[in-house]
Amino acid sequence: MSPGTPFSRSRTINLRSKTLEEAVEELFYTFAGPFTLAGIDPEKILDAGPLPQAKDLPNGVAVACLPVPGDWPHLAAVGRCPKGLLDKKDIRLVLLLLLGTEAKGGQEGALWLMRALHDTRRIYPLLRPQTLESFRRTVTEALRDYDGPTRESDPSAVASFLREAFHLAVASRCTSILFFVDALRDWRAHMSYFENMKCIVVSEQEVSVSEENVLALPTLSVSHYSEHRLVQLRSAILLALSRNLLQLNEKVCCIGGLRGSERLDSLLVVSVAEEYQALFNARRGLIPKDVKAEVFERLIAIAHEIALEGREGHPIGAMFIVGNQERLRAHYRSLVLNPFHGYGRQERNLLNPFMDETVKEFASLDGAFIVAGDGVLEAAGVMVDAPDSSSVVLQGGLGTRHTAAAAFTKVHDCLAIVISQSTGQISLFRNGQMFPLTGKTIG
Repeated sequence: MSPGTPFSRSRTINLRSKTLEEAVEELFYTFAGPFTLAGIDPEKILDAGPLPQAKDLPNGVAVACLPVPGDWPHLAAVGRCPKGLLDKKDIRLVLLLLLGTEAKGGQEGALWLMRALHDTRRIYPLLRPQTLESFRRTVTEALRDYDGPTRESDPSAVASFLREAFHLAVASRCTSILFFVDALRDWRAHMSYFENMKCIVVSEQEVSVSEENVLALPTLSVSHYSEHRLVQLRSAILLALSRNLLQLNEKVCCIGGLRGSERLDSLLVVSVAEEYQALFNARRGLIPKDVKAEVFERLIAIAHEIALEGREGHPIGAMFIVGNQERLRAHYRSLVLNPFHGYGRQERNLLNPFMDETVKEFASLDGAFIVAGDGVLEAAGVMVDAPDSSSVVLQGGLGTRHTAAAAFTKVHDCLAIVISQSTGQISLFRNGQMFPLTGKTIG
């Protein structure tokens, strides 16, 4: 990789240092290659004064910024210390950012990175147990859009992309447009290209649709889901299906780009039936009739949070069974005393934001959560009765949670969401079929 690449393999390391000061110096020497190419003697930099002290950020991150004379690109080194440092027990990641004092947009680039490192959804994947090679890939993905100054929009390029997208959508017989709008600041100005088609707006932010020309547009928020764009795409289509914004027989044209990049770079036509047919059958829809769409959405969001955060620094697995409580009650039994017994229905409802930490805490229990269709948590730590498990065939490496979820949803009109403890993968089970919502995150 070239020295101009913000993050490279050689500058993404396991730290050997015991203190934060030593860690910054260790990261400093990973810039030996770029220093040589630029004709800079690193020892002269050290002789000029001590390296900057690293600043503690939330989420176990420490960052130091080192100004270097010249028109330097923005370069960063990343070191991980899963067990912490002697003088900073809570630090898990240390970053050293080199800034050329004469580089255009240098300060703006540093500010972007500092904001990114405060974003918990970017940082949690870096803290998961994984091999060094997997960690290097995760760094690149989590901070993939770090390239210094904010880009300016090219209206003609965006317009050309959208015109071609519309032509492709028509030629492919798409009936809907799924528009991931976070790439563009002024995305509303471009909606006229699709005014004769059904458009669904997808964003990680709260979308304002007060303007007259977008007042009727349905919106989907993926703010609680993974930053990986294909994961967001799958989640958005599932949410649209659960809200009846899309139907099984539709084709949808998906358009997007990197968040804040001011350009569009992704165009994908999805046949909903081909991708999601396994989750439906003649009698059952995507979600049971008595399960609210907002409960389904909240469960997926909680599953993403558990997969990313784990508990107390350790990955955990979990399973949620969602359906009609009266029909399911006879088919599970408690392994522990029910922690939700005796609480009012509103107090133990998933839609209550104060329940998030409680759910994450009890996720470490063996067994499954049982969730009613209106979001009420009926039980945790239960064993489900899956009599047809011998007929379930899943891919290698999947454990008892996945087998039980497949067997249980095959027999009963319910759905299950499973988080794998070993890989962090999130899977949806319906009608005995498994549908991965995310890929494996531990390599």
